[in-house]
Amino acid sequence: MAIAVERLYRITTAIYERMGEIGLLPKRGVELIDGLVVTMSPKGARHSYAVSSLTAQFVDQRRGRYTVYPDSLSLRLGPRDEPEPDIALARAVRHYSRERPRPDEIALIVEVADSSLAFDLGEKLAKYASASIPEYWVVDLQANVFHIFRDPRGSDYRDRGTATMGETVSPEYMDVTIDVSLSLE
Repeated sequence: MAIAVERLYRITTAIYERMGEIGLLPKRGVELIDGLVVTMSPKGARHSYAVSSLTAQFVDQRRGRYTVYPDSLSLRLGPRDEPEPDIALARAVRHYSRERPRPDEIALIVEVADSSLAFDLGEKLAKYASASIPEYWVVDLQANVFHIFRDPRGSDYRDRGTATMGETVSPEYMDVTIDVSLSLE
């Protein structure tokens, strides 16, 4: 039975967070997109390896210049959007124990995609661009390529590129170099 979209009740990030606090949501595996609680795709071994490898590369190079959030940040983008990116880099190094970074403090979002590729290259890309996240990478495990998006304008990115096995990639405004092969082995 299909449910008509106009019959759905969309919630705010405040309601979503409260639902999580009182135990109405699973601890992991959901995110809020357009006011709807969306189940995230299961994460296989290759996905976990890519996230771990990228996290290690980012952490090894941070030298107190940025904060790395692997699989642990619910990023509030607006009143009805709270995705959970695979990796987020906050520009500042500060103590976020009482608050999470705001979108304007994020330098880079990385999503590792296998079965979620269309969602990550479509709806999530539009959400991150609309929130002015300066750079967004999608690690495409199907094609063994990094999709690189920079310069958000509206709900899209003006600068698009790719990086493949044997190449390195760096966030535009950070002195960090990531070996693509180490994440796609």
